Amino acid sequence: MPDTLQGPTGPLAGMRVLDCTHVIAGAWCSLLLADLGADVVKIEPPNGEVTRPHIGPFCAYDFVNRNKRAIAVDFKRPLGAEALRRLASTADVWVENFRPGALDRMGLSYEELRKVNPALIYASISGFGSTGPYRERGGLDLVAQAMSGIMSFTGEPDGAPMSAGVPLADLNAGTFAALGILAAWAHRQKTGEGQRVEASLLESALAYTVWEAGIYLTTGEVAQRKGSRHRLASPYEAFRTRDGRIVIGVSNQRLWLRFCEVLGEPSLHEDVRFRDPLSRLAHRDALRDEIEARLLTEDTKSWVEKIVARGIPCGPIQDIAQALADPHVKARGMLVQVGGREFVGSPLRLSLTPPNLCRGPAEVGQHSREVFLQAGFAPKEIDRLVDAGAVVDGAPKKSQ
Repeated sequence: MPDTLQGPTGPLAGMRVLDCTHVIAGAWCSLLLADLGADVVKIEPPNGEVTRPHIGPFCAYDFVNRNKRAIAVDFKRPLGAEALRRLASTADVWVENFRPGALDRMGLSYEELRKVNPALIYASISGFGSTGPYRERGGLDLVAQAMSGIMSFTGEPDGAPMSAGVPLADLNAGTFAALGILAAWAHRQKTGEGQRVEASLLESALAYTVWEAGIYLTTGEVAQRKGSRHRLASPYEAFRTRDGRIVIGVSNQRLWLRFCEVLGEPSLHEDVRFRDPLSRLAHRDALRDEIEARLLTEDTKSWVEKIVARGIPCGPIQDIAQALADPHVKARGMLVQVGGREFVGSPLRLSLTPPNLCRGPAEVGQHSREVFLQAGFAPKEIDRLVDAGAVVDGAPKKSQ
């Protein structure tokens, strides 16, 4: 996959990151840094990372590893591990998401790498963290969503517990790790000190139970499944229209009065069941029936236009194809072309130092020689590593 000619730019330009991760959480962490200008080097085993195999034309690896350079190192070999230690001496950040202790056996722990680079920021992402009784357990997004309580209150009231439709715990752990790295980076600018950063799937999922945990800690009430309904406001959920479904969020009394007018039922707010926010919460089933009876008379587009025109939060429920084709998504530049491919871009907007996507996903070991040369390895040293099977040189061969 060819790169663009432009190198990394952005607020993190100059930050060198070694991404020793696999699957989603760690790769997402370093992707966020790469989009902000960090020079991220993905470290893979000789046969490539586990998400590289294609499922039909789709390759999961590509969508969390674009904008990075890639090297392939067998760090189970002493020569490979030693090469990475030397590489870490020139880096600012190391990101890993192996089980706690796995890299220690190869001499790639925080304690070992800080010996060669005291300023190194070493970020670890795991299922359950480096301490506690579950430390040795393997972590999965599904398990974290289950154990954090999220699955227990996700889904329809009369249905089974459900996980979120996206890998919520994985992505949150990667995002929190990136935030921790930036905090450690800011500290390092002041003191020159590196430090260890840690994020776990379970804690990152638990941190997102803001309302549910808050309600329990305040009242003792255990959250239950409510479908698309909000726990503290009504109407605030999905409704059927004549040809689809929309979501409507009426979060205060002022919007409720407007909404009744849009529905053509201005007297609805006089109904004792719906007169105030607490009454509407207590009678939300009856309220839904009253609202849907009206919404079913017209199509989604018509209702969205009418409701939005009155300043009431509202939108259609779109599938992913509709979401990506949405004119607002296009106008905001959320779809970007990189390396001849299309990707969802960064949601961040910085007026002076915007995110920059400058590379498509790399092939296995595509930048091995380039990266080691930049780190001060002599060409003959790299040749020896390649010949020993410790490093894979996957750079495209020049035509004769």
